[in-house]
Formats: sequence, C-alpha cells, structure tokens
Amino acid sequence: MLFMVTNRRVVKGKYGDEEKPNNRFQYLYGYNRKQRGKDAFVKSGERGFQIALLAELERLKAEEGVNTPKVGIYLHGYNNNYQDSIDEIYDLEQNLRLVYGHNPVVVGFSWPSSGKVVSYLSDREEARDSVGAFTRFLLDINKLATQNEQDCFSTTFCIAHSMGNYLLRKGMEYLSDYLGTPTGRMLFDETVMMAPDLASKDIEIDGKGSYIADFSRRVHVYYSKYDRALKASSAKRFGGNRLGRHGPDDFDNLPGNVVAVDARKYANSDSIEGRKDREGNQVSVHSSHRYHPEILADVIQVLSSIDRDQITGREAYFDNGVSMNNHYKLT
Repeated sequence: MLFMVTNRRVVKGKYGDEEKPNNRFQYLYGYNRKQRGKDAFVKSGERGFQIALLAELERLKAEEGVNTPKVGIYLHGYNNNYQDSIDEIYDLEQNLRLVYGHNPVVVGFSWPSSGKVVSYLSDREEARDSVGAFTRFLLDINKLATQNEQDCFSTTFCIAHSMGNYLLRKGMEYLSDYLGTPTGRMLFDETVMMAPDLASKDIEIDGKGSYIADFSRRVHVYYSKYDRALKASSAKRFGGNRLGRHGPDDFDNLPGNVVAVDARKYANSDSIEGRKDREGNQVSVHSSHRYHPEILADVIQVLSSIDRDQITGREAYFDNGVSMNNHYKLT
C-alpha cells in the first residue's frame, strides 16, 4: 500500500515545485491506483493517515499471514516533480512485491525538486529548505512508533536515492537536536542509501552523515563508479568524491553498523539496457539500484535484516589478505 507525505505547495490545484511555508507538510493516503497521470491520493490528514497505516499492517498479518510487515519511507532525488515522486514509489512497491508476494507499505516523502535536469543547484537549496518539514515528519513517525511500541509487530526501513540522502542527512542531524543520541529502539531497522549524492567522507564516524548511523540499526550504501550523474554532481560540488560513485573514503573510519556495497557489475549502462520505468523510459545507471533485479535481490535481503556476511549474491573485499566486514561487491 502506498502513502505520501509532501511539503510541496499547491499551485493552481496541483502540487508544485515550491515548499509550503513555515515547515508545513501534508499527510496523503487513499491511493486510487488509476493510470499514470490520473492516479492520486484522494484523502488527507494525519489522523486518517495513521489509522489507514495501522489498519494495513493489521490486514497484512491477519489476511496475508505476514507476521512482520515492513513499513518503508522513501526519499526521492533531484529532478522529480510530484508525479515523478508518485511514479518512484509505485515502481518500488511493484519491484518489492515480486519478492515479498504482497504489496509492502511504502510512504513517500515528496519534497519540491524542480523536475528539471538543469536545476541541480536550486534543487539542493530546495532540499535544504525542506529539512524542517522532513524533521517534523520524522518526529511524528517516532512518536507514532513509541505509542505503539508494545503492540507493534512491524519493522521499519528507509530508502533514500541520490539527493534524497542529503535530505536524510540533514533531517537526522536536526532530529538529534530534538531527541539526542537514541538508545534502545532505533528509528529505522534498515537504512538503504542508493547512489547517495553526498561527500564520500560524510558517512564516516566524524562525518556530517554520522547521525544516519545513529538512528539506524544498520546502514547499507550502494555505489557504482559508472554513475555519470554523480560524476556531474562532483563537478558541481567542486570536484569532491561522491559517496554514490566512489564509496566511502576511509573504511577504517566507518561506524560499525555501516556497510558499503559496490554495485558496478549491474549498475552500468550495458547491464541496465532495456529496463524501463513506469513511464516507459529507459532507466538510467543512476536509478538502476531500484530496478535491476540483482541489485534489488541484495536490497531485499538487507531489508529482511539478514546478516551482512550471509547475504547471497555478494562477496567481501579483502584488505591485506583479510576479509572486510564492511565492504562488499555484487557478484
């Protein structure tokens, strides 16, 4: 089942490319599953959203025998208009369903990127301006999970793609200002960073993204040296290595719950050729992590919380003849 949260401002009856004032956002639910362009979330409101979400978890357990359903938050990257943000969670739901056998619960957070390739730098400003709304949403989710902690039988995950990881990084930093360093239950069981448009050093212990590891039981970073979109991003960011293209800079300085996965074998132009998105467009290497079955097979095992060294279809890199437990490549 799909849900949406957005801080996009409504312009002429449609969600546009500017954020709502004062860090406001809207809860949307009741996805009508009509054809692309006519599909929409027909209901809104926090209380109705929560009731529908909890009801779907109960239904999955009672009717489909899913003892531990999963609730996932998805953060899209730059160059996404509102329809694009619906398309991405729609495709993600369908791709995960092929393995789970049921529609997972996915909550998209649609922040107002422009939907234009030429607007990279303005989109980064929009992501920064959306941090307040996203942090308020995370506080709501944390409150809902805390209230239902005794009865809750679900697990949570977060998937962020591209510049969505910048929003995730800043949101977790701001969240720590409110909650401090978490103890006991983490906000997310699994966090998946797909082609993250962050500096390679950000995910390290003393990096700007260390809060992501603080609020997650485990973090997986998927990267590929063939990601030309991040090569362009590197140029725009004054030549610094990007995490989604180069991986972390220093594997000896990663938090113990952070794992990097080299996806280059499948995240390349030849391997992704012929794979189409919902709109029928060729999937880019930058987006391949959400579409290539071999990459998704690894992601799904991650979301199932299988031990890192027990996940099939990958092998560890070696450092001076010693197998690394935080750096793998897809095989």
